[in-house]
Amino acid sequence: MDRRSLLVAAVGAVIGSTARAQQTLKAGGQDAKPWVIHEQSGLSGVAVDLTRAISKQMRVPIEYEPMIFADLIPAVESGKIDLIATNMAITPEREQRVDFSRPYYNALPEALVVQASDATPYRTLAALNGLPVGAQKGSIQLALLQKTGGFSEIKVYGTQKDAWNAVASDQIRATITPGVETHYAARTGDLPQGARLVETYQSASPKPRAALAVRKGNRDLLNRINAALDQLEADGTLKSIFSRYGLDDWAPPK
Repeated sequence: MDRRSLLVAAVGAVIGSTARAQQTLKAGGQDAKPWVIHEQSGLSGVAVDLTRAISKQMRVPIEYEPMIFADLIPAVESGKIDLIATNMAITPEREQRVDFSRPYYNALPEALVVQASDATPYRTLAALNGLPVGAQKGSIQLALLQKTGGFSEIKVYGTQKDAWNAVASDQIRATITPGVETHYAARTGDLPQGARLVETYQSASPKPRAALAVRKGNRDLLNRINAALDQLEADGTLKSIFSRYGLDDWAPPK
């Protein structure tokens, strides 16, 4: 190879490397507050801000797409998105399909929502024995209802809002949904009329360990995400993102 060919090859290698470094990644997360908030200026929320912070750390543009929760893992498996950025708990079943990052948050366990006219001080799921209940498709809350059993019926809904609306409209008597989203909705007035958060409910579940996820075997991207999360935790960015949306319970996840 002559000197001119070597120069062209070297320039081509640099250009190829730069193109790979700047290739836009696609992230997806469930369309639920406080993870995704639609504003006139665009998207905000915990997951959106976290994705932006990771993008800045990695120096790679990342587009964020709000999605239905149950569609997230199939989307990353098929390559439609590169990264799941939402309140997704690490479970053995999910670990068979995706690779999780280090945990970034120990989330609240499930919360119980019943009809506003139902003043019963429920404390456990056993108290709902014989009643129709429901939960979101693909959620650990649905798995918990199925494992607990004893209900007259378990209905499955596409979103948490659908489950809350089903309670409010008397289609089911109760639903369990993720604690963070449910408490946030109760605090901001986003629970539908006719539904209430049961403050007396005491979950027997451990706090879910929320993490980001990539396609199985994508170790390069996973390592870069983990490095970004380490830096965001160390410099206080992670804590500030959660505090921005009133989630002051953030602590270094275990």
